[in-house]
Amino acid sequence: MHCLPSLGCVLMACALGAGLLPEAAGRSAAGPRDNAIPSCYDQLREYAPRNAAGDLTVIIDQTAYLDARMRQIVRETVDRLLRPGTNVSIATFSAYLQGHYLDVLVAGQVEAPVEAGQRDFVSKRELRQNDECLRDQFAFAHRLVAKALDGAFAGIDPNVERSDILAALRDLSRRVRAAPAEARLVVVVSDMLENSSITSFYQGNRLRGIDPDGEMRRAAAAGIKADFRDARVVVIGAGGISSARAGGQSYRDPRAMLALEEFWRRWFAASHADLVEFGKPTPLVRVNWDQAGLRETDAR
Repeated sequence: MHCLPSLGCVLMACALGAGLLPEAAGRSAAGPRDNAIPSCYDQLREYAPRNAAGDLTVIIDQTAYLDARMRQIVRETVDRLLRPGTNVSIATFSAYLQGHYLDVLVAGQVEAPVEAGQRDFVSKRELRQNDECLRDQFAFAHRLVAKALDGAFAGIDPNVERSDILAALRDLSRRVRAAPAEARLVVVVSDMLENSSITSFYQGNRLRGIDPDGEMRRAAAAGIKADFRDARVVVIGAGGISSARAGGQSYRDPRAMLALEEFWRRWFAASHADLVEFGKPTPLVRVNWDQAGLRETDAR
């Protein structure tokens, strides 16, 4: 590995060579989870990009059943959206039970190269080393995120009956809002079936036909207010259910699914977010970054 002789590059080289898990690889000078991707700008700090172009937050509901195909879709989606110039965070939540809690597993920035207008002020040798370090950083970030996702998937327990989705999204919205980035994208991996003291979208073991207006009033009465600061939101896994929880009744009424989507569309809109794709359970529209933020592109 060739890079500037910085602490970030040394840590990255060691982590890549040892194949560390996210928990270990994230123990950089800044702490166990944030800034888990070592910087390539320790020696070129005056040329480091000030803010990320985008902030990618992946939120995984560990009470939701995800089969092998859905897990692969999540991996492919995150891998595609992770690119230079983006912050990335992988978070999990469950129910407010012993041993189950909201957690940010890993977070860091995939740095952009030195801006074109600044490259003439940096020596060719330093530029070459910086570019090589950034390529290694990009590979490191992909491996780190992939292992964090696998760790999150390993903690899934669909037999947990409660699911505090609204409260978890409210709490995580503060992190999204505070991210120093030009655009924000939130990927929510969840069945989106709230089952908490606030409300329940179940009737027995089946999705009930909810009233979006009534559920909005319940959320407001419980003080579940969020602010995602104009983030775009993609949901993967909505309405999914394990055969064990369904008790053999895995059919989803299309009208109930439409009502579920309408509620979440309204709730995210009230939370200063745009629900651009609601995968039931698979997203049908491919969402990509562009310079203005996000753009819906081609169908799958």
